Amino acid sequence: MKIISKRAAGKTLSGDSFSFAQQAKAAKRAGFDVLDATLGTFYYDDGSFRGFEAVKEIFRSLPDEDYFSYAPIAGGIPFASAVLDWVFRASRAAIEKEMAVRVVPTPGGTGAISSAVFLTLDHGKSVLIPDLAWGPYDGIAANFGVRTERFKFFAGNVFNFEDFRLKGEAVAQRDGKLAVIINDPCHNPTGYTLSPGELSRIIAYLNEKKDTPCVLIYDIAYLDYSNEGREAARRKLEILTKAEPHVLIAVAFSASKSFCAYGQRLGALIMMNKNEDVVQELFRSLAFHARHSWSNANRAMISMMTAIAADEGLRRRLDDEIDIVVGELRERSAIFLAEAKSAGLAVYPYHGGFFLTVPARDNEKTLRDLREKEHFYFLPFRESLRVAICAIPKNKLKGVAATVKKYCPD
Repeated sequence: MKIISKRAAGKTLSGDSFSFAQQAKAAKRAGFDVLDATLGTFYYDDGSFRGFEAVKEIFRSLPDEDYFSYAPIAGGIPFASAVLDWVFRASRAAIEKEMAVRVVPTPGGTGAISSAVFLTLDHGKSVLIPDLAWGPYDGIAANFGVRTERFKFFAGNVFNFEDFRLKGEAVAQRDGKLAVIINDPCHNPTGYTLSPGELSRIIAYLNEKKDTPCVLIYDIAYLDYSNEGREAARRKLEILTKAEPHVLIAVAFSASKSFCAYGQRLGALIMMNKNEDVVQELFRSLAFHARHSWSNANRAMISMMTAIAADEGLRRRLDDEIDIVVGELRERSAIFLAEAKSAGLAVYPYHGGFFLTVPARDNEKTLRDLREKEHFYFLPFRESLRVAICAIPKNKLKGVAATVKKYCPD
């Protein structure tokens, strides 16, 4: 008999984005001129990383108790209200009119997604994810003995609803339940954003499965960086209220990402359903899970969110700082996409956000050649490579697409 448990045995962290980022940093220390496009961290055009000034101002103003002491396990009513104000904005009243809604803080958006999987899926069941998807979805599922099933994300330049439905039917028939993770807007890794019609079609399909409990884990990590515009992105969330009682909506929010405070881990799981009893049971279970997993979330970040909700001027300043980042991402993507078109480099459909993705059938060789010959560091995805334009200043971005094309002929 081994000391290690069966559920932990064989699990090794490898090929993670942070390991590739460490390789890039090591190459820099060795004196190479490195293009590090590995992590979803925004760097300004002068090459610097900076937190938002409004966030820093709030942190500096907090009394010690609101910065260093324990936070309530379930966040507290002011925090829940602050999250709903930020995430839903003008759509909050319309959403709460149609749905019972509860909120629990988590360690980042990852904690929210992990909690949703834990709350809704039993050991041996499956969660449906796109073939192009953020890598940790697989690890989150594996931690709870849950399998990942994949559907083809694209049909040409649009969401592949037919394969989504086909794979969804197979999972529902086998498991008696259908759980799906969708990252939208600014899908990681491609930057694709679902149209309101595409999201409506997903909800309508789940509604059809009246005898099958369904869960939509809606990962909105990049909500604030969408080219849809701040209000349009929120109005689209109203589509979620069309979900019928057998469909749970679990919205995974990342305050760490929205407020450019990546290392200050705070997220929230927003649980929505037509049935108040369903949401209350999930809320109680998640509070129990939180207490016996990470215990308390980041008090300073919780205090920051409640401060923003209480001060319209602070919120406008934060919006302005976010808009600067969105504008930079728009300019960088325009440079890369124009050069890719000129060079004949294929790129998956991009609408906004931190990342672009290039199809590359032999991505291991392509990535190795780019590292060894050009000192370009990207992230591997399924038969593709992800370019984190968030991390590349414009003066270093010029010529990148043409260089990638040299090593990615197909």
